[in-house]
Amino acid sequence: MLSLSQIRMGRNDRAVLIGQTGTGKSTLAEFLLHDPDKRNSVAFDPKASETLEKWTGMTRCGSLDDCIYEAEEKEKRRIIFTPDAYSAESSTVQDRLFAWIYERGRTRLYIDEATALAGGATPSRYLIACLNRGRERGVSTLTATQRPARIPLNILSEAQHYYVFKVLMLTDQKRIEELTGIPIEEQATLKRFEYFYWSDLTGAYPRKLILQLGEHHA
Repeated sequence: MLSLSQIRMGRNDRAVLIGQTGTGKSTLAEFLLHDPDKRNSVAFDPKASETLEKWTGMTRCGSLDDCIYEAEEKEKRRIIFTPDAYSAESSTVQDRLFAWIYERGRTRLYIDEATALAGGATPSRYLIACLNRGRERGVSTLTATQRPARIPLNILSEAQHYYVFKVLMLTDQKRIEELTGIPIEEQATLKRFEYFYWSDLTGAYPRKLILQLGEHHA
């Protein structure tokens, strides 16, 4: 067994969460955001996820201005930004969000679905800054996706931690195998709430774990 501390991200690390809806991805994301070593976090919820609506201990905002006010004026530590459908797809809104996170520093950014990022293979320059240079500013990133083969490669290549739940598409399974070494055949054995954890910081072979966050192991 691995302890919860062993699957946590480091304070300024980057990570990706991969898996279908209903596999446990959002539950693990909530745990990783409520990190006592990372007091500030902002979740970008472009899909208006029903799962994220159930998260506790977080302030929800429908506009970026409200999020910034809650974080900086009212000193709220945990924020969920759930824009309307138009704003969620706006490259201007996304660029402003990631610029705020980068300039603010000392924050963990969670992106609930990377396929919603504007710009395709060339997303916001400030998101790239968060990924490539954020560590020096205390910026940590956690990016979730159901389709790793369809998101910008640098999101995956910059990640130091992988949490891999079940995916069905062969192209996605191949991308996971290329990046982590987890064979497609082993990915196929995953059941609901099972996932592989891999970190390039330890160089350890990926371990299959069961999501049991109510207890002291995973």
